[in-house]
Amino acid sequence: MSAGAAEKPARKPDTRRVLIDAAARVFLERGFARATTKEIARAAGVAEGTIYRHFDDKYALFHEVFLAVAGDTAQELARFPERAGRGTVRENLERLLQLLIGMIEHTTSLTASIWADPEMARRFEVYIRERMPMGLQGGPVAVAAAYLRAEQECGRIRDDVDALEAAAVVVSLPFASGMQRVLHQHLPGPGDFPAPGAAALEILARGLEPGGGERPGDA
Repeated sequence: MSAGAAEKPARKPDTRRVLIDAAARVFLERGFARATTKEIARAAGVAEGTIYRHFDDKYALFHEVFLAVAGDTAQELARFPERAGRGTVRENLERLLQLLIGMIEHTTSLTASIWADPEMARRFEVYIRERMPMGLQGGPVAVAAAYLRAEQECGRIRDDVDALEAAAVVVSLPFASGMQRVLHQHLPGPGDFPAPGAAALEILARGLEPGGGERPGDA
């Protein structure tokens, strides 16, 4: 740039992004029910009406905050059924668990701010079902079930497996692992047990694979 050229003006921050970041801080500090759009606007340094130029209401803003916090994890989860037929079932299930653990670690504090109020939680659940990006409307269990059904079509998972029930088991594993970590940190030596997530994944994968349901001595 020549000496006489005027410097380019600093790029204005994206207002929508600023609102999402401010809302995340306020929701975590105040909880969803007590957080007001006035507080969020003040934290973002904008007029309250600015929020409604970008979001329909507080639920819509919370939803965007959730997706922003979840980040790439939510996007990869939405596309997860596309992994069917690639890699191995065990590798894919392990990756699914990693995604779910990441989602839980990043969003637990945020979602706790809304589930504390039953009526708010009910209304937000309805909102989520209607607005969640394609592939995630049914939540992690639906994603896992869609993946398992796709693997059944590929012949890599037994036909007699109930995909929805198996998906519910898969999605529960990160919570078991989280509880194990908590117990290990706060209680005297629980023993040299394997991490429940890893152990359960091995048992589950063995049972899902063709022939995995046969027991010794079966005809």
